Amino acid sequence: MEQQDKSRDTAVGNVYDQIDAIYRRAVARSRRINAPLTQVEQSLLAFIGSNPGCRATDIASAFSLNRSTVSRQVHALAELGLVIEGDDGDSQQRRGRALSVTEEGADRLKRSLAIHREAVRNRLEGWSEAELRDFAAALERFNSAGNE
Repeated sequence: MEQQDKSRDTAVGNVYDQIDAIYRRAVARSRRINAPLTQVEQSLLAFIGSNPGCRATDIASAFSLNRSTVSRQVHALAELGLVIEGDDGDSQQRRGRALSVTEEGADRLKRSLAIHREAVRNRLEGWSEAELRDFAAALERFNSAGNE
């Protein structure tokens, strides 16, 4: 039984290493080809775009981040003209400002996603449709397994 636990721990470590490699490659790709967005900017814009009217507190909760960290990032996106921090009349409650993606933000997000998706498409060249479906299903299962 102990050998089985070690084998499982090794396999889990290998999975983590591969996920880490995917992320590092995406970050390096963004820097190398001067992608329109960093991974953080892309993640935040995608979330705001999918959740118009969300606030920094919503993002902090969804990403398990400190609200001040998210606020700084959102402020930087606003300074770049990628998001608008609206005033929806709820400022009395100090819940933060409703966020929305600007046209420029949507365009840059679209371009950034296209660059990264093309890189994934290239890496999956030669995979069968069945292999792609199985891989996607395994990733979905992995990503739906918990909130961490």
